[in-house]
Amino acid sequence: MGFRGRLRRLEDRAPSILRDLEDDEKQRRQRAITRMILDEFARLKVSGAGDSSGDLLERSVRGVVEDQYENLGPDSRKYIADGWIETIHSWTRLDWMVSASREGPPR
Repeated sequence: MGFRGRLRRLEDRAPSILRDLEDDEKQRRQRAITRMILDEFARLKVSGAGDSSGDLLERSVRGVVEDQYENLGPDSRKYIADGWIETIHSWTRLDWMVSASREGPPR
């Protein structure tokens, strides 16, 4: 068997390890971003900026995206923020516990 055969055998052995590493990294990034969003929420709440928790949460997401992805264009940042907002609004209590170590969205 040639190079492709050896590579295929290696790929057959590694997927579960790689998948676990990718899942761990994805969870680490999600927790870090969630912490940034919650910190921004707290900052906005203390400053008195915002009418409701939902509004503050969305503003927090947009603020973090603007800061973390400043090198991207406005459309890309809007797409990322909209995705995060949709994701956070769909989180269950368990999702909040895993991602943010809390029982629900901030209030």
